[in-house]
Amino acid sequence: MSSETDISIENVIPYLLEKSERKFGFFSINYILINCKISELLDFIRDYGISIPDKSFISRLEYIKHIVLHLTNVYYATDWQKKFEDPLEYCGYAIINSRTFKKYLYHLDFIAKQDLIETFADHCADLEITVHNTTTDSITPKMDMYLSMKKSKVKTGAVFVMNGVNFTNGTYQETKKSIVDASNVASWKIFVTTPIGVLKIGLKNLISDMRKLNCWLYVVDPSRKIVYGVIKGRKNEDLDPKKRNEFIKKLPREPMRAPSHIIKLSDYYYNETDSYESMNFRLFDIYNDVDHNKLMLKESEKPKYSEIFRDLIIMEKTSGIPIINYTSENFKAQALVSGFLSAMDSFVSQIGGSKMEEISYKGFYVQASYGRYIELICFLFKPSDPSFKERLNYLTNLFETLYHEEIEIFRKTGDTNLFNEEEILLIMKEILDI
Repeated sequence: MSSETDISIENVIPYLLEKSERKFGFFSINYILINCKISELLDFIRDYGISIPDKSFISRLEYIKHIVLHLTNVYYATDWQKKFEDPLEYCGYAIINSRTFKKYLYHLDFIAKQDLIETFADHCADLEITVHNTTTDSITPKMDMYLSMKKSKVKTGAVFVMNGVNFTNGTYQETKKSIVDASNVASWKIFVTTPIGVLKIGLKNLISDMRKLNCWLYVVDPSRKIVYGVIKGRKNEDLDPKKRNEFIKKLPREPMRAPSHIIKLSDYYYNETDSYESMNFRLFDIYNDVDHNKLMLKESEKPKYSEIFRDLIIMEKTSGIPIINYTSENFKAQALVSGFLSAMDSFVSQIGGSKMEEISYKGFYVQASYGRYIELICFLFKPSDPSFKERLNYLTNLFETLYHEEIEIFRKTGDTNLFNEEEILLIMKEILDI
């Protein structure tokens, strides 16, 4: 393989693959750059002063190669070598920390924790494991799922799930304590997170923590639909059969997933042969030409909530003036909705209640989410489930983060032209899965 002195556009991806020892990465550089616009790629290229050949057509893959070639050369020409393990790690951090691409990182996470729970439950059912829902307040010690598998002896597992959205140092410390508390009721302890969760705590820190807790570690990537088994835990020596049996009596009579003997429930890829060797994993990877093109040809699925969704309006909180509307009907109907919602909020406040969050109105279901400066109101044909509610709250927080400056000006001017409607609608549709 070429040395760093003669890396070219033709060999830069094979070079990075070799330097990274072809380990499995939780963040695919290609996938992040596939989801952005070509204009955004060009913005990044201009910001970094990257030279691009003067020709009529350049493919997305060529742009990606020019970006990583430039960043690789920067890595070797600067002190970044002291901070980053190899050029691929530097390329990855430069890309995900860029404001241009940062807004697309939600592809690497489950916006709703419930969706991650459901996805891992499907995976377990395909492995002939029974899955019980343990999220109710009446079940202690706290965990998200309880697994049971009966062969020669009953084997059980306590599962703890954290998506990146809710991954903070506080929630992580609470979860680690819950893992310890569950040691006497389960044969195994399992921690499940996402690439964003790994990024927030750090891969080395996460692996070290899970080893100390004697906990299995799984990372579920929704962007490429892969379940990675990173660490295999040992059988729990603190298991108390009496306490385990008492705990099992508290479980719901019906499991949330029964072993799947007829059909495969999960559409996620999982390869046990490649699993449970933590040294085989890293934070970033990059695809070669063939695999990159497979990503480009990936078929899109039907949005999960498209059939129940009707209208959505984002309003400035104080005035109730609409910032943006996305509706299946005309704008006049949506404007009337805005007036109705303002009146309803006033009514709720007058009777001593909190802000309206979910009501039924003339055959429709109204779901609301409140931020510091904005309100999101969604009209649905059917009641929303926990996953959709999480998605709506996430969209509220993301909108205020991405458009904080625009919201401040809008509150003074009422100028909706401040907002890029096309960009907002794209983010809205993907986050709400409509």
